Amino acid sequence: MHLMSLTLRGFKSFASATTFEFTPGINAVVGPNGSGKSNVLDALAWVMGEQGAKSLRGGSMKDVIFAGSGEAGSGDGAQRAPLGRAKVTLTFDNSDGTLSIPADRVQISRTMFRSGGSEYEINGSPARLADIQDLLSEAGLGQQMHVLVGQGQLDAVLHATAQQRRDMIEQAAGVVKYRRRQEKTSRKLESVASNVTRLSDLVAELDSQLQPLSEQAESAATARQLQARIRQLEAVLLARQLGVLQAEQAQALASEAEGTRRAETLKEQLEAARAASAKHQQEQNRLNAEVTACQKAVSTLRESAARVRTVQSIAAERVRTYRVELTEATAAARAGYERALELLEERREEAERAVESYASFEERYDAALKNVEKAASEVAQTERASGEAAQSRARAQAQLDAARAAAVEATRAYAAAAERAATLREALGQSLGEASAELDTESAEAVFDPETGELMDSSSEGASLLRVLDAVQIDPEYARAASAALTSLATAALSVPVEGAEVSQLRGDKGDESSESAAKELSTELPETTLPESCAAELRELGIRPATEIIEPLSEDAAALAGIDEHALARVTAALGERLAGVLFAPDAASAEHALQLLAENTLAGQRTIWRIFDPAGTEHTRYSLLYPAEGASPLELAAAYRAASQVVTRTRAELDEAEHAVQQAQTAAESAVEAEREAAKAAGVASAEHARARAQAESLEASAQNIQSERARLNERLTAAEESVAEARTAYESARTREDSYLAGTGEQAPAATIERRAQRLGEVLAEQVSEHEQQLHELSGALKNAQEGLTSTNDEVQDLQAAHAAALTLLARTQTEAARVQERVQALAERARLVTGLTLEQLEEEYSEQLPVDVPADEASENAASENTATEASTESVRARLKATRAELEALGAINPLALEEYEALSERHAYLNLQIEDLKATRRDLNTVMDEVSSHIAEVFTAAMEDINTHYRRIFETLFPGGEGHLELDDPSDPLNSGVEIHARPAGKKVKRLSLLSGGERSLASLALLIAIYMSRPSPFYALDEVEAALDDRNLSRLLQVIGELGERSQLIVVTHQKRTMQIAETLYGVSMRGGVSTVLSQQMEELRELL
Repeated sequence: MHLMSLTLRGFKSFASATTFEFTPGINAVVGPNGSGKSNVLDALAWVMGEQGAKSLRGGSMKDVIFAGSGEAGSGDGAQRAPLGRAKVTLTFDNSDGTLSIPADRVQISRTMFRSGGSEYEINGSPARLADIQDLLSEAGLGQQMHVLVGQGQLDAVLHATAQQRRDMIEQAAGVVKYRRRQEKTSRKLESVASNVTRLSDLVAELDSQLQPLSEQAESAATARQLQARIRQLEAVLLARQLGVLQAEQAQALASEAEGTRRAETLKEQLEAARAASAKHQQEQNRLNAEVTACQKAVSTLRESAARVRTVQSIAAERVRTYRVELTEATAAARAGYERALELLEERREEAERAVESYASFEERYDAALKNVEKAASEVAQTERASGEAAQSRARAQAQLDAARAAAVEATRAYAAAAERAATLREALGQSLGEASAELDTESAEAVFDPETGELMDSSSEGASLLRVLDAVQIDPEYARAASAALTSLATAALSVPVEGAEVSQLRGDKGDESSESAAKELSTELPETTLPESCAAELRELGIRPATEIIEPLSEDAAALAGIDEHALARVTAALGERLAGVLFAPDAASAEHALQLLAENTLAGQRTIWRIFDPAGTEHTRYSLLYPAEGASPLELAAAYRAASQVVTRTRAELDEAEHAVQQAQTAAESAVEAEREAAKAAGVASAEHARARAQAESLEASAQNIQSERARLNERLTAAEESVAEARTAYESARTREDSYLAGTGEQAPAATIERRAQRLGEVLAEQVSEHEQQLHELSGALKNAQEGLTSTNDEVQDLQAAHAAALTLLARTQTEAARVQERVQALAERARLVTGLTLEQLEEEYSEQLPVDVPADEASENAASENTATEASTESVRARLKATRAELEALGAINPLALEEYEALSERHAYLNLQIEDLKATRRDLNTVMDEVSSHIAEVFTAAMEDINTHYRRIFETLFPGGEGHLELDDPSDPLNSGVEIHARPAGKKVKRLSLLSGGERSLASLALLIAIYMSRPSPFYALDEVEAALDDRNLSRLLQVIGELGERSQLIVVTHQKRTMQIAETLYGVSMRGGVSTVLSQQMEELRELL
């Protein structure tokens, strides 16, 4: 069994998922200080169940979660946001079946959330911390984590107490699980003893309670029987009372029903009598009305006869007067009619003249309205033309101003570009001269191979070629863009000495001090491309990234693993710095063009003048600025600036010509617009005057129209009045003619006075006949009225009799209902009493006792239990009451009774028996536990003694190896108690006689501690061990001895060693290089066997 892999996600500095693939043997983890090497041991301890934050070098457990890295403008790469959780997964090879899980691979993982929650998993299934610890203890990996030795823990091992050293040995020997079992058994024994004592106390207490309770229970049983008998006798009496009440209730209900029926009958008769009385009353009222009407008619007829006689006397006088009036009225009507006809003719003529005038005015008014509309249309059209002309003039003026400004700017830019081109030409000439001199010097030492495109340093013997791409790391997303940016530099090669400093260091040589000093002067970091501050945020939002974030040299550790020394890495960095100056990368072509526009607007003097932007497809987007390059620019930069300035001069000249042409066009357009505006203003004035004249004419016509309308209305009114006068005159005339004709026709037959007299006589006769008829009718109505009055009196008497009978019936019904209610209340009271005394309802009481004990059947005096014996049917009511009285007296004679005594006695008896049984079970359990304790203690003693002997043997041997001529051994501080005795260390290096380990030197203390740990490891191997810089305080001689022992341990177990010592790296099978950039740790791995083959 060994450790296969360790995967970290978001744990401390390992932000991204990082996996360590461990191999059997020695695995070395190397890297600079602060790169995160010790976080690997922290991850091992954490995933194996470590609960102390201080043990993980933190203030709280949340500190294991990646907290973010990088700051804006720091140049350490992209910022990394804090993560919400950390997860570590540990994978074991369980092909030998060391662990109890039936699987060849066993994975243990732990997840920590920033909210504080923690989860464990075993092979992907949720688990508890206890499950993890139990599983690891099967392989000798206990809670104390002695297989993980961190920085500064060696002194803690040496200065540990004797008991703590014993714990280390027990954990390695696998005794811990037996210790746990022993502690658990001991706790169980203590619990059993406590339970036995407590149960014995309870049993003694129950014994003192049972005796008095038995007597009380006997009395309670007797009282319960008497109470049952009393309830039964009371039930019999209640059943008898129920029968009597039920009979009374039935009689009351029958009387109530009879009273209700009689009251309903009388009510119906009363309603019929009231209806008949109302009918008689209506008939009497009708006859009274008819008699009154007849009397009034007779009086009226008599008065009419008297008036007829009066009229008859004055009729002759009126006839004479009427003849004279008729003649005068006829003449007046004829004259009025003629005058009305004349007036009507005049009004008709005036109306015709007004109509003709109004028609003429309407024609003039329509013509005026058309003129007004035409003038308004012309004014609106003219105003639109004027507005358009003004807008054209404004646009032309704006174009003219813009063209003039562009011309001025183009002239200024042309002059500046020409001046800048001359300045750059001089600077370029001077720089080319200096570069030519340096090139002549370097050409003597460098040789260029035209076939391979490689640069070789001829001054170094046995030099090899290093391709630039082998010394850089490129973001895969921008691979094509980076290739386009590097172009010829991507295939160039730099010379690297075969016997470089890195190989010399691996062999332990000191190397060339001059080379080391020269390498230190060269920088291994790319100069950062600084974006204009005014648009840096916008460029970042567009996804624009400097080339130094996409193309980076290898870190020093990675370069060392790849066989590249610092001098070569610095030369690659210098070449990249020159090539990548001003180079940016964009996520797409649109973003690149947008970025060029932003740079054009925001580049200031003193900043980089040439910007080259590449998109992922490898397309280049370039901007050349007219600004001065930075002070001390290289010849390449000066040449590029000169070319850019020349191009800008040409482009500015063309822009100047275009601006001047635009000025001419804008001036022409402005003049045309001014002329058009002038013409439009003139037309607008003429149209406005015409519109004003038309508007005045329309207003005058409108006033005339209103006057004509008023005159027309007045004439219509006068015409209507004339027509009405004519109609009235015609009516009066025709009425007069009719009256005249009627008079003339009457004169031809007989005299008017005779006619009136005959009519009055005939009317008097008719009135006398009507008076006689009405008097006869009045006599008949008086007889019928008398009969109706007599019938009404008889009906009213009958109604009064029926009302009295109905009231008496209602009174009797009320008394009957009251009696029924009283009987019902007694029944309810009896039901409540039966419920309280017997616990039975009335139905149950009637069903169980009424048939057994009828009222007229005597009972047997010898009956004592009516429920079990069916002899209560012969008992009488008095005998039942006597029996009830005797039973109550017997119950009172028992005295005070504890009603719960019987139940308490039964419960205490059952509990007494149960506790005795539990005591016996606990005693048997205690005997079994004592047996188990003895067996476990014996086994622990055997296992520990064997482990102690093996460890002591290994310790002697290892101590002699680490301290030649020295002596060291282990012994128990109390040999008589092998189960609990601590372990003491005796260490005496050669030539020293010390009794206290603290008097040893720092290196000697480290070796003594390591000797104890390695002795434990060798005697009882665990699947793996992790050591963190344990050899840091050793010199070369002691380091050689320690590495000999570690090599021997590596043959038995898997070792993970965090180290800075190159000699420790040399004995490792696998190297893991940990580096940090931007606060994030990254890992490279290298098989040392492959590296040795290459060397």
